[in-house]
Amino acid sequence: MGGKRILRLLVCLSLVMALMLGTLSAQAAAKTVTVLQLKNDYVRIRSSTGEGSQVVGTLRAGTKMFYLSRSGSMAYVCTESGQRGYVYAGYLEKYGEVRVANVYYVQSSSLTVYTSPSTSASRATTLGKNRFILLTDANGNWGRIRSLNGATGYVLLSGLRRA
Repeated sequence: MGGKRILRLLVCLSLVMALMLGTLSAQAAAKTVTVLQLKNDYVRIRSSTGEGSQVVGTLRAGTKMFYLSRSGSMAYVCTESGQRGYVYAGYLEKYGEVRVANVYYVQSSSLTVYTSPSTSASRATTLGKNRFILLTDANGNWGRIRSLNGATGYVLLSGLRRA
């Protein structure tokens, strides 16, 4: 009798652990990142939040970016092109949320985007190295992608890396 109870206990513990691990991995897969949109035009993106911080670029109205964190009145963001920096949070509005698991970047020097999943299909555009995109579907060697601005196409998955 004692052996059967121990066996039942071990089976129950195994099932509980499996359920817990499944729940934790489902929660991890469901993590999201906020996408922000710039309301104002010609907004400076800075290297830091301090006074006298260096301007590293200028962004146009409608630019969409990933929200990374906040420091006071400044939001730390990452643009589709991979540029990171601080933008005054008052110039930003929430655009949406995307699953972190769908965020990828171009790992090769450039990546051709096709109109359908075939190298003989028309070329839609080319993405530069470190460009961020959203992978919406994968089938074999091909992935369907979408930019933060909504443009879609197909790429070879070998050119992408999960962010």
